[in-house]
This record gives sequence, structure tokens and C-alpha cells, in this order.
Amino acid sequence: MTTIPKVGAVRSADDILELIFTPTPRASPAEQAERTLRRPKRLVYVAMSNRNFFWRQQLTKYVLDEGRVPVTPFMLFDYYLLHTVPKDLVREAMNNLIARCEEMWVFGDMSLGLKVQVGIAKRMRKQVRYFDISELPYQINSVPESMVSEER
Repeated sequence: MTTIPKVGAVRSADDILELIFTPTPRASPAEQAERTLRRPKRLVYVAMSNRNFFWRQQLTKYVLDEGRVPVTPFMLFDYYLLHTVPKDLVREAMNNLIARCEEMWVFGDMSLGLKVQVGIAKRMRKQVRYFDISELPYQINSVPESMVSEER
């Protein structure tokens, strides 16, 4: 049985090739569940205005890449369930999601609806972070609240 050298112990090209080509065992469902229960990731409410609806998948991926679990209303409810239910019903569901998440990440300019969602999160003492998405699909930048613009 061959032992795989640790990354810091790599001494030769053969060691590096061994690291690259040795299959890594996949975690079983039980091991995945145990890892999740021992180190649960924080839930992040992904907030954006309707005008940024088309970026919903990229923003969801960004939150996942940052090591959090995204809760993206536009992924759950599409665009107000394609107007098949009253908007107030969807808004109530979104407010419940805000209550259940530990953080809110706000992407892009602020609309009136987004300001209300941020107000709800702040009153519930949730951590709120802001991101500039003007350079999507290439870059997302964390910004202070004072740098967030209102939608025109």
C-alpha cells in the first residue's frame, strides 16, 4: 500500500504526480451528514432588486464559493412564481426566510423593496453585507453600506 505524501512534504516530481493521480475517496452519505452536523455552514439570505434578477445564479454560486449556504428567493420563487400567486404571499415567505437566515448579503443598487428587506434584517439584528456587482460576470466587490447606490 502506498502512502500519499502530505502537501508540505512534497520532495520530487514523482511525489507531486502521485498527489495528482491518486484517487481521493469520496465521503459516504453518512460521513457527509456527520461533517455537516459537526460544522454547519451559515445561511445567507441573498438580497437583490428585481432589476438584478438575471444574475441570481451567479450570486448564488458566489455565496456557495464563499463557504456559506445561499437562500436565494429568486431561485426559490422565480419571479414572484411568475405572478401565479399574490405578491404579498411571496413577500411574506421571503420575510420568513430573512428571519431564519443568520446573514443577509445585498447585491447591487437598492430598490424600495430591498430597503425594506434590509430594514427587516437590521431590526432582527442580522449581519448585513453589501456587494457591488457592476463588474459582473467578472467580479463581485464587498463595499461599505455608504457606497451602495439607490436604483434610478
